[in-house]
Amino acid sequence: MPAMDVPSGLLSLAWLIPAWLLFALVTAAATRAAHWPRLGDSADLNVWLGATLVVMLLWLIRGGISPGLGFHILGVTSLTLMFGWAFAWLSLLLVLLATTAYGLGGWETLAVNALLMGGIPILLTQGLLRLSQRYLPHNFFIYTLLNAFLAAGLSSLVAKLAVVGLLLLTGAQHYEAVAYEYLPWLPMMFQSEALINGMIMTMLVALRPEWVSSFQDDLYLKDK
Repeated sequence: MPAMDVPSGLLSLAWLIPAWLLFALVTAAATRAAHWPRLGDSADLNVWLGATLVVMLLWLIRGGISPGLGFHILGVTSLTLMFGWAFAWLSLLLVLLATTAYGLGGWETLAVNALLMGGIPILLTQGLLRLSQRYLPHNFFIYTLLNAFLAAGLSSLVAKLAVVGLLLLTGAQHYEAVAYEYLPWLPMMFQSEALINGMIMTMLVALRPEWVSSFQDDLYLKDK
């Protein structure tokens, strides 16, 4: 779904320093939580790197007018469902490093962008997955509709609103510009992210379920 980046020069150190500290904590937790032996298998490693590359290419396709009001597909929900939150976070770090080195972002705001465009979608996607597995029937259609389609649209919407709120709170953007250039596109943006992630995950669980760590045949398909 379309999302926004926080470019260089818009935030003061009062925002950047706490962001970098939180970024370091999350990265350390992800590095510790990641099941590294999984990438010891060349097939799993290739799938992870391939998915990361696809998301990286999606982030390179963007549009926008004012600083901070850009559009690109996130793809974070698919990464989270495929690899879990830890590897999804590490994938996003590779994506941000590549896009920043390419000139599409500032190094000083890398932590802010990681937390807003990676951390928020990962957190919401993982949270919805846990809630659905605990309280809802283990059903293929619930998994795809709720955890893929809805989670993708909702998580990216919340991430986008968080960026908007940050830009407005810091005075980096004015409400008139946001209302004119961004808010009218919200329905299309929500739908785009939900559709793309939902289609990807539906195809994967149907054709390559072994690539999706959050989907188990015995849980969602057996005796259904």
